[in-house]
Order: sequence, then C-alpha cells, then structure tokens
Amino acid sequence: MIKIKPYINNTVLSIVIFILLLIAIFLSSGLIQELIKYSLTHYSINPIVFNTYFNSIIIFLVFLSIFISYTIYLSPINFIWFKSKKNDTDNSSILSKEQFKDLYDDAPVPYITLDKDAKIENPNKSALRFFGVKPEEINNKNFFSYLSGEDQKHAEMYFQYYKSHIPINKKEVELVTKSGKSRLVELSIFQMSDFGTFSNTGVAMIYDITEQKLLDKAKTEFVSLASHQLKSPLATTKWLTEMLMSRNLGELSQKQVEYLDKLHIANEDMIELVDLLLNVSRTEMGSLTVDIKETNVEALTESILEELTPLISKKGLNIVKQYNSSLQNIESDPKLLRIVIQNLISNAVKYTPTGGTITITFDEKTNIKQIIVSDTGLGIPKDQQDLVFSKLFRAANIRTSSTSQGTGLGLYLVKSIVASINGNISFVSEENKGSIFTITLNY
Repeated sequence: MIKIKPYINNTVLSIVIFILLLIAIFLSSGLIQELIKYSLTHYSINPIVFNTYFNSIIIFLVFLSIFISYTIYLSPINFIWFKSKKNDTDNSSILSKEQFKDLYDDAPVPYITLDKDAKIENPNKSALRFFGVKPEEINNKNFFSYLSGEDQKHAEMYFQYYKSHIPINKKEVELVTKSGKSRLVELSIFQMSDFGTFSNTGVAMIYDITEQKLLDKAKTEFVSLASHQLKSPLATTKWLTEMLMSRNLGELSQKQVEYLDKLHIANEDMIELVDLLLNVSRTEMGSLTVDIKETNVEALTESILEELTPLISKKGLNIVKQYNSSLQNIESDPKLLRIVIQNLISNAVKYTPTGGTITITFDEKTNIKQIIVSDTGLGIPKDQQDLVFSKLFRAANIRTSSTSQGTGLGLYLVKSIVASINGNISFVSEENKGSIFTITLNY
C-alpha cells in the first residue's frame, strides 16, 4: 500500500492539472485569436484559412497539456523504480560483503590483512589457530617480525618488497608461533585496492608445509639408507661376477657366459641406480659436499665417452668433438661435474636413433664457461618441456619409442648439482629433431 499511494496521488494531480490547462486554453482563446490577426495583418487571408490556423494552435496546446499531465503522472513511478533498484543494489552489495567476510573468517587457510606498514589487522580464525594467539595478542604487530631462523635476516628485505608493492608468491619461509616453535610455510602476500569493508592494503596467505617437508625428509632419508645398504651386496655381486667371467676359477660353457653377461649388465644398472638415488638424496638433504679444485673438463668428457663406447659403437653414432682447447683448467668440483656431463651424454646416446650424431662443444669466455651437448635424437614434446627438470619425469615419446628404462631422476639431479656449483642449465628441443643442453658455469 505504501508504494501504491504515490501512484493514486499523482493520477489525481495530473487530471487536475490537465483540466486547469484546458480551462486556461479556453479562457485565452480570444487572446490567441487577436494575436493571430495581428501577425497576419499584412496578408489577405479568408476566414476559412484563419480558422484553420486557430484550430491548429488550440489542438497543439491541448496535446501539450496532455503531454505535461502524463509526464507528471509518470514521475513518481520512475522515482520509485529508481529508488527500489538502488536499494536492491545496496542490499546486494551489503550482503556480498557480509558473505565475503564470513568466507574470509571461516577459511581453512590462514589469512591476515595488513595495513600500509605491514601491521597485522583482522587475522582470520585459521591464522589465530596457526600462531596460537588471540586477536589482541597479534593485532598491530609487524607481520615480518614473525619470521624466524635464517629468514629473520631477510625480514627487512621482505618488508621493502611489501612497501614497494612487489608481490611475494609462494616463498618458503619459517614463521614462529606463540609457543616458540617454528613452522615452515609457503607465504604469499599481495596488494589489493578494495577488500570487502576493510581499508587495509595487503593480504598475507599462509600455507603450512611443515608436515609435508618432514614427510619428504623421512622419505629421502629412507632412500639414502636403503641405497647405502644396497651398495655393499651389489659391489660383492659385481666382484664375484667379474671373477667368474675372467675364467680364473675354470672354463665356462657358452650358456653360462650368456647368463653371466646378463647378470653383469643388470648389476651395473642397479649400481648406477643406487648411485643416482644416493646423489638425489644428498642434494635434497643438503648434504652434497662441493669440493672446488682444478678440473680438466676435456679429460672428464673423454673418460665418459670411453665408458659409453660399447653402446656408441652398437648404435653407430657419430660423435663430434668441438673442444676448442677450452676448459682444460677450470675451478670446479670434478666429481659433481662428471655426474652432470655423464648424464647429458648418456641421455644423448640412449635417445639418439642408430646412425645419429652427438656434438659436444666447449666454449670459454671471460667469467663464463659453457658445455653444450646436442643430439639428433627423439627430442622433447613442446607441451612437456616445462617438466624436463622435474623429479621422475619421462617424456611421453621416450616412454613409447625407447627401450631404455630411465628413472626420470637424471635431469632433476643435474639441475640440482649445477646450481650447487654456481651454474645453470638450459635447453632447446624439437620433437623428432633433437635437443641441445647447455651448462653455463659462472666463474
């Protein structure tokens, strides 16, 4: 009824105004006639034309009165519709903000809103549980003061990132809780222009990865322990196999020789796998020792090629050496660098078809030394190239086209080792045309 009243009132008002306008037109009709006569004084016009002019003007005024009355009638409807629409929009906006705030407060992930000086405001319930505090115990404290361990040294740097509106995306850091325990988290901090009804300028998202890291560490330690335990029996098997194959204990039949060859190859594969697992576990546990000394890269490469000679010859591969008298005396870790080069050349040999070409190039410039291994092999599919250095990754075309039983750990290990000796690795590859891997040492 409240909304109907303005319609009724305006209907009456518009009718009244229309009647008054008609009365005004009727009363002023004489004046209108005189004005028409005066304006047409210089023209000779018969009475019929005069009456036509007069009637036209009266009709126009009547229609004008109708238009004015109808406009007055519609005005409250438009006003009420606009006001109703505005109220609906305002109510919807208020509702969405309330819903968003509820989602924020009850989110399972810790969220903290920060002011322009990185002071904590409005931590959600998950954030309070994470730090083990009440709101009054954490509000208005600088967020970066909760960094602990080695990350505490970088608190000022992170604070400057925040002040400069540089986002922090999934950075692994340690945060200290009220109990004094440190938790390893993935921290993301981003800026915002409007966040519900809050006036803050930033949001910190905390994802606790402590348990995940402990589990990963336990798995790595288990692999390391198991690999160490396997080394001794594998070494014994190798020694006994080689002794039997030497025929020092007597002659062997052709069938026995074949079995021993298969046993020897399988044992060598197992030793290679165990060494690979041990090196991966060392890199993941941070126990990989780097021993920088004078290193002859050419000699390392030649020893690797000598080991792979049987397979190279079997596949009829063409090895192109472009050493350029470089890298004969550099400062590096010869053992680690050998693992890196051995993996790259071994992969090239395994995945290059019979009759293909492998090119090994050394390049040395001021403070930059490069080892480039290229091949005409299977290549890596474009849509999988982002995963090349991931753990346990094997390209789809290798799984279907190659008989080689790779582990998917080689390039993952290579990337970790190269980083530990102050270098980086990159590659370009095209499926069915080959790959080029480049190691760059920055010293």
